[in-house]
Amino acid sequence: MKRVPRSNRAILGMISIMAACVTGLHAQVTESPQTIEPGGVLMRMDAISLGIRPDTAAPNQYKALALGTTLVSAGITDSVDFELGTQLFLRDTFSTTGTDQTQNGIGDVILRPKWTFWKDPSSGQEAAIIPYVMLPTHSSAVGNNSVEGGVILPWSRDVAAGLKAEAMVEWDELRNVSNTRYDTRWYGSAAVQWNSDGRFGAYAETTLSLSTEGSSSAAGTIGGGVTFSLSRNFQWDLEASRVLGPGRSAWTETLRFRWKIF
Repeated sequence: MKRVPRSNRAILGMISIMAACVTGLHAQVTESPQTIEPGGVLMRMDAISLGIRPDTAAPNQYKALALGTTLVSAGITDSVDFELGTQLFLRDTFSTTGTDQTQNGIGDVILRPKWTFWKDPSSGQEAAIIPYVMLPTHSSAVGNNSVEGGVILPWSRDVAAGLKAEAMVEWDELRNVSNTRYDTRWYGSAAVQWNSDGRFGAYAETTLSLSTEGSSSAAGTIGGGVTFSLSRNFQWDLEASRVLGPGRSAWTETLRFRWKIF
């Protein structure tokens, strides 16, 4: 089973299903500690995501395309919800000397509960824990033929009217490229989100990823986006992020929507 090269997964990380689904429509990839109200259901879908990374040996080029990357959250209690996600279609292409090598298929499935274990109404601070497990779909093209998992710890705080600061740390156990062992990845991010009148918004975000796989696996991103809410329960979000790191030059563009079903 061929895996996406780990050196290229910095791009795919931006189009992964590890994105926020919370009460009140929410932007960017930094998780929110908020949960869905009991009985509520929220669907977040990246309608289309595109990442391009020129190789150091130009004119080689790597492209990743994801369609319908979906995460559905269902509220269980006031502080607990359950989330199910998958990539409905994932395609990656490596172009070298005029020849394209393309793989496509269904991405892996992720299962994750979320528990908001701390709330401070006076400062608007919240914190949560999100353990997760990723199950292989046995897609012959892009599926990850291994069980992987980890834990996410998100935090947020109200800074001013319409302005919120957010951060998270994440620990992952990921199968290595040669399929001989698991490597540990530490991932962190921080974001600032602004909402004007409930219809328009903007955000900025940065991330950093470190892995025991080696120093070359370290990478970060910087970017931002704008949001437009058609209604209280439906929001569009357009995001652009740049992948940073030695030998890397990549952009990822994502158009997503969030729909609070009920």
